[in-house]
Amino acid sequence: MIKSISIDVWNGSTFNEEVVVNPTWPETLALLRKLDGDKFTLVFFEISDTDSALVGGGPENFIVSITIDGNIYTLMNDKRGKSETHLVIGGQLGNYCDNICIELNPMLEVIQYYYETGKLLKTHQWKQE
Repeated sequence: MIKSISIDVWNGSTFNEEVVVNPTWPETLALLRKLDGDKFTLVFFEISDTDSALVGGGPENFIVSITIDGNIYTLMNDKRGKSETHLVIGGQLGNYCDNICIELNPMLEVIQYYYETGKLLKTHQWKQE
């Protein structure tokens, strides 16, 4: 179902990319667990021309964005969104509202479901962008 998965690899200001074609779930999990908000900051899942997923940040908080049929959905949590969290995503430091900063286990849960089904895990909150 997933055509490829890639992760950015930063060495100072130099960027490289690791790509796995037709990844297994163990390969996918290994790349997600590399996210450290320093050397590894963004994982991109290519499904089709209209479907993809991004997971950025690490090592404790992540932003999850999934595109299905051209519609973008961001994973939310129960926080009220009154404070910000600093995360490095795509090699860039940014301030992100705390209601979209997701801990490791919920991130892995929704990504595994997406990996297996290509759908959003409805037991979690999603905001359509």
